[in-house]
Amino acid sequence: MHSVFRFAEGSRLPVMTTLARIVVFGSAVLCASSLAAAPVGFSVNADAPDGDSLYAVDLADGSTSARGLVQSATGAFLDVEGLAFDANGTLWGVDEQSLSLFPISTGNGTVNLNEVQAITGLSATSGNDFGLTFACDGNLYLSAVADGTLYRLGLDGAATPIGALAENISALAAYGNPVRLVGLSNGLQSDGGPVDSRSLYDIDPATGALTLIGAVGPAVADYAQAGLSFDADGNLWALTDRRIQGQDLGSEVLSIDLATGQATVVATTPETGFESLAVAPPAGCTVAPPPPPQPPPTARPRSRVDGIPTLDFYGKLGAALALLLTGFLVLRQRP
Repeated sequence: MHSVFRFAEGSRLPVMTTLARIVVFGSAVLCASSLAAAPVGFSVNADAPDGDSLYAVDLADGSTSARGLVQSATGAFLDVEGLAFDANGTLWGVDEQSLSLFPISTGNGTVNLNEVQAITGLSATSGNDFGLTFACDGNLYLSAVADGTLYRLGLDGAATPIGALAENISALAAYGNPVRLVGLSNGLQSDGGPVDSRSLYDIDPATGALTLIGAVGPAVADYAQAGLSFDADGNLWALTDRRIQGQDLGSEVLSIDLATGQATVVATTPETGFESLAVAPPAGCTVAPPPPPQPPPTARPRSRVDGIPTLDFYGKLGAALALLLTGFLVLRQRP
C-alpha cells in the first residue's frame, strides 16, 4: 500500500500527498454537513391579508417552500395560529378567526370541509394566540393567551380546561412518555409594546402549573408570538413571528436548550408572520419494559463457603459423632 505521506527534501518530517489532502478535506466537508443537518418543519403565515398559506421551512437555513393556501371549499382560513402532527403523521391546525380545528394536507394546504370541527368550551372568542401540540399519551393540548388557560382539545373540537397558565404561552411542544410539556411565552406584550417574559417553561399537563426553565436570551430579536416543536430526536425548535408595527422582519429559526431555555439563532426566513411550527409526530414514546420478576428469596443457610451450603462447628461435631456411633455399632455386630 502506498503511503499518503512523503518526506520533504532535506527534512525528516512527513508531508501529506494530494490523496491525503483530498481525504482530509472530504472528511471535513462531511462533518460540516452533518453538523448543519436539521429537519424540515411546517408553519403558516398567519397574518396574510388574503388568507394563510402553508410553508415547509428548512430549519437549517430558513429557506421556505410554499405549499398552498390553507383553504376548504368555502374559502381560505384567515388566522391559523397553531399546528401539530398527530401520531399518524397528519397535520392539524387551529384557526383563531373561525375558532375551528381541522387536518391540513401538507402537499397543498387544502382542508376537507367535512373534517372541520368548531371549537367549543373556550371562554374567549378572540385574542387567544393558540399553541397546539399532540403528546405521546394521545392528548391534544391547547394553550390560549386570552384567558391564560391550558386546555385538552378533543378531535371533535370540545375544549376542556385543565388549569391556569401564569404567563402568556402562545406555543406548546410535547415529548416523551411520561409526557414532558413545554411552552414558550410571547416576546412582546402587544405589538410594539413592552417586552414579555421571552422564556421557556415546563408545564404540568395535569394542572397547567408553570416551572421556569430560562429566558431565550439577548441573541433572539424582538418577536410577537412563536411556534414550538420537538423533532423526532427530541431537539426543541422555535419559529418567531417578527411582523412588528407593520414591518415584515422575517421569522427567526431558534434551537433551544431544554436545560437552560437559552436559544441559538440558526437562520432567518424570507417569509414572516409565522406563529406556529410542527416538525414531527409525537416522539420519545417508547416505554421501557418492566424488569423481569425476581424469584422469591430462599432461606439463607447457616454457613456458606464459596456459595456452597456447609455446616457450622456444632453441625460438624454432631456429624462426626454420628459417624463414630454408626461405625461402633457396625463393629459390635461383627463376629
